[in-house]
Amino acid sequence: MLGLARSGAAAVRLLSDEGAVVVAADESPAVSAPDGVAGLTVKHGPFDPCLLDGCDEVIVSPGVPIDHPFLLEVVRRGVPLASELELGWRFVRGRVIAVTGTNGKSTTVTMIGEILRESGAPVVVAGNVGLPLCGVARDLGPDGFYVLEVSSFQLETVQRFRPTVAGLLNLTPDHLDRYRSVQDYYHAKMRIIENCGREDTLFYNAEDRRCAEIAGSFTGARVPFSSRRPVDGGVYLDADRIVRLRDGEREPVMLRAELGTIGLHNVENALAAIAALTPFAVPAGACRGALARFRGLPHRMEEVARVGGVFFFNDSKATNVEATVMSLAGLDREAVLIAGGHDKGGDFTKLSPVLGNVRAVVVIGEAAPLIEEALVPLVPRVPVVRAGSMEDAVEAAYGMARPGQLVVLSPACASFDMFDNFEHRGEVFRECVLRLGERVR
Repeated sequence: MLGLARSGAAAVRLLSDEGAVVVAADESPAVSAPDGVAGLTVKHGPFDPCLLDGCDEVIVSPGVPIDHPFLLEVVRRGVPLASELELGWRFVRGRVIAVTGTNGKSTTVTMIGEILRESGAPVVVAGNVGLPLCGVARDLGPDGFYVLEVSSFQLETVQRFRPTVAGLLNLTPDHLDRYRSVQDYYHAKMRIIENCGREDTLFYNAEDRRCAEIAGSFTGARVPFSSRRPVDGGVYLDADRIVRLRDGEREPVMLRAELGTIGLHNVENALAAIAALTPFAVPAGACRGALARFRGLPHRMEEVARVGGVFFFNDSKATNVEATVMSLAGLDREAVLIAGGHDKGGDFTKLSPVLGNVRAVVVIGEAAPLIEEALVPLVPRVPVVRAGSMEDAVEAAYGMARPGQLVVLSPACASFDMFDNFEHRGEVFRECVLRLGERVR
């Protein structure tokens, strides 16, 4: 087992429980072995090729890149290589709904899980959303549902992974700090349907050109979703109402205003969630009840506080340009944007068309000069202000916002230049907003 973080530890426990002889390795000496695993051999430091002597299979955590020299040696020797996702799938007895895409995965799988719970079905939401599949793979019987968020990193090393229902939400450039080209990134995403056949279902974003092209060659059932127009056999937004077409019949599901989340991107997530469950004839009432109560996930357009009449929203999970574009496109009032962090090779000029409701941009982190350089010539009416810290950014944004308007942290960048991860970044933002509120009171 390569990698002993959350998914690696879950894989080690599963393998040990099943009687396998496991050698676990992690390059970081700070990572400890999982508790309660008898007879486990743990190696720290650089991966030694001697680990492959007598090895039947290598299971790899998603944090280890596929072009790591040790993995290249694994392939050269012909040792089977599989992801933690693949390993967990081998033990699943229930039905699997797997969702990938560049943005919206966590919210969509959570929505699907909430709808299934509303309908009374046994369900586990797992995968890249935080709960490793290996940790829960044996929890449900044949009537249960595993709803999985799957990343490109997890899909790189699948072998026979075959979901009953697969979903493609959108495909835009991302993780170019890991992949040699955007095509390599897209290819990894496409592996979600590599083993699917005529008995399986694909739901996909009909307005995303790449998703639609992939769907065109899919041999099983196809369920499109669209926020722009009616789609045959799918789910769509018709003015202010979500509608699905079943057996040629138009079935209203709920009003857009009934959704418990805000923004057009969350409408699209809801459309995707309903589309994912089309093969299982889940009642419209279950969809409506669950989606009306769901208030979103932390760090995804999450309302933090209102200070002096200004609403602060934490969208720290927007770690690429396209995610920020989607968040800004759904705004219904003026806002001040806080953006910046570690650049992953994104095109910040893509922000310019959605700055219509943005009165100013406060930039932080390594990417601050890149964002400024991209936006100032294209949108000179929108001032771009640099800040040295999150606290300075919150203060500056508040100073430029007016009562009734928004301040939105939607970075369009990774967090690792200033923070441990996007969650840490969001929590620091929250703390700064709350301190501001105490001073303004």
